[in-house]
Amino acid sequence: MILFFAALVLCHSSAAAQNRREILGINLRPEMATVAAEIEKKLGRPIYGEFSAFDADGEEFMLGSSFISEDGVAILRVSRNLRGQDKLAEAVVGHELLHLRLRAAGYPVFLFSPTVKTRRGLAQDVEQQNVNDVQSLIEHRIFKSEMERFGFLDAISLDEDTIKSAEKSFGREDGQADAINYARAVLEYKNAQNVQKLRQIYARNKWRKSIEIGAALARIIGQAKINSPGAAQAVFARCLAKLYPAPRPAKLAQSKSVKAYRLMVISY
Repeated sequence: MILFFAALVLCHSSAAAQNRREILGINLRPEMATVAAEIEKKLGRPIYGEFSAFDADGEEFMLGSSFISEDGVAILRVSRNLRGQDKLAEAVVGHELLHLRLRAAGYPVFLFSPTVKTRRGLAQDVEQQNVNDVQSLIEHRIFKSEMERFGFLDAISLDEDTIKSAEKSFGREDGQADAINYARAVLEYKNAQNVQKLRQIYARNKWRKSIEIGAALARIIGQAKINSPGAAQAVFARCLAKLYPAPRPAKLAQSKSVKAYRLMVISY
């Protein structure tokens, strides 16, 4: 997932208000049309869709993203590379609608405070993507059964991309993103052989810490009962402590300046 505060210019050709039964030319099956209607009812605004180029660092494997703008508009973005690939595009749209439904229902978004600094710079600049990815893993766990029921998990698979990326990274020191990728493999890969293959590559790369932390993240998320915004926040806090060990626990405080969705600011 990308950061949640990008400004977009919306027009009919790139981000037009969409009919509940169709988004970006994709006809929504009745179940997804119901989800879209639920989101629009809660926000009081139509969903906007956009075909987009995901060209920034860390976005090379991104198929879609979604967020609620600060004025309460649900924005759904799909890679422009998926034009004409209706089955995959439908799965991506459906996946992002499920994320947006949680957002509209008050499930939190997490953002590092500008006071949090790292040796590489502000945490907002260099670590925020990891926070977004942990949040996505938690939300994927919540609606995994729906993804399976609709057949979206079969359409969306980045297993091979992650494996190839890890293979090419021999000699590089591992980091939080690698631990998250390992947790994603444990939680989401349908093929157990791919999980084992990734583990073997991590071991060859001497990324044992990422295996350990990733496995811990997978246990926390996989064993939790996440049925409310508060439960999701509690699971996130446990994952954050594993991913970023600190002398004192992180503080999560709801932002008073953002009203359209629940934004939790991370500080120490």
